[in-house]
Amino acid sequence: MQADILRQPDVLRQLAERLPEVAAFVSETLPPRFDGRLIAFGSGDGWFAARSLTGMGVTPASGLEVLGDVGPAPQATDCVVAISMSGNVDRTVEAAERAQQIAGRVVALTNSSGGRLADLGLPNISLQLPDVAPFLCGTSSFVMTRAMLGLLADLRRGVPQSKLAADLRALADGIEECLPRANRMAEAFAKTAAGAPGLRILSCGGPGMAMADYGAAKIVELSATPVWSDDVEEFAHRQFWTMQEGESVIYLPTGPKVAEIASASADALRNMGVRSLSIAPEAWASQADHVFTWPGDEAVDPFMLQAVVLQCVGYHWARANGFDPNRRLHLKNDTKRFKTSRMLTRRSLLKMAGDGEKAI
Repeated sequence: MQADILRQPDVLRQLAERLPEVAAFVSETLPPRFDGRLIAFGSGDGWFAARSLTGMGVTPASGLEVLGDVGPAPQATDCVVAISMSGNVDRTVEAAERAQQIAGRVVALTNSSGGRLADLGLPNISLQLPDVAPFLCGTSSFVMTRAMLGLLADLRRGVPQSKLAADLRALADGIEECLPRANRMAEAFAKTAAGAPGLRILSCGGPGMAMADYGAAKIVELSATPVWSDDVEEFAHRQFWTMQEGESVIYLPTGPKVAEIASASADALRNMGVRSLSIAPEAWASQADHVFTWPGDEAVDPFMLQAVVLQCVGYHWARANGFDPNRRLHLKNDTKRFKTSRMLTRRSLLKMAGDGEKAI
């Protein structure tokens, strides 16, 4: 997993080199006559990535929202992106079939040849991200999904390729600079919080909450620690009442006022022996027991850096609590739970459910 985290600057630079290819895909499959919204949907990381781009040219939805006609209803002028790394997630495939009936154009964003999404005839753009090892937690695949989806949105809006390439390289440089510090901080925080009965990840706003949900999903998979995400303020009115003494909190401020409230929250929760970590650019820094910041740069998306630092926390949190983040055998070896997970999201793969290396 550490290798997967560390390669992210390089894969972002490689994506910058692919910009002409991505621009050609947009020109051919998402033409100007479909001048409505760009609706992106998926499950798990795909859903988090779409939500984290709210207000940035993307209208997000979950696969179930599209399938159940309870989300942003696609129109004939809209373009729709179905996100699934394998192309085989049940709800994403079913939602893509529904979208084909009503949207102007539907395409797939995968890290494969397209799987069942390609079988629907959807034009497919692949991340082309080689696997580092089997059954790793989604790290570089998440960052690349978010980056690719952002490119599709920006290219449709006419942002010049030269600017997009420069921004990708600046982001790669920013992540590369942060990674050594992020790993040191994450290891220190994880060691002081080892054995905590729970972890809360708090933020505010659409993109911020998407990152909190992403972090919670990754850390709970890596460590079996109970992890919840919530709004910084609303946490005090609901989840707080079941919080145990000695838990930990990670704050993801999304602006100065949110940082101010997060600082007050961290101070108050010290009364319950809660250890805290804040992850944000310097302009949004909040006071906590551990603080990770970086200089603000308009070319460097702060939500991307928050995601990468959360990945480092997840890796070290797992190790500090006695789990192997490189193999996640605690998931595979729980055969009843593993098979049930496939019944929840990938019934089409149940015939392989007894093979932990394949049924993923």
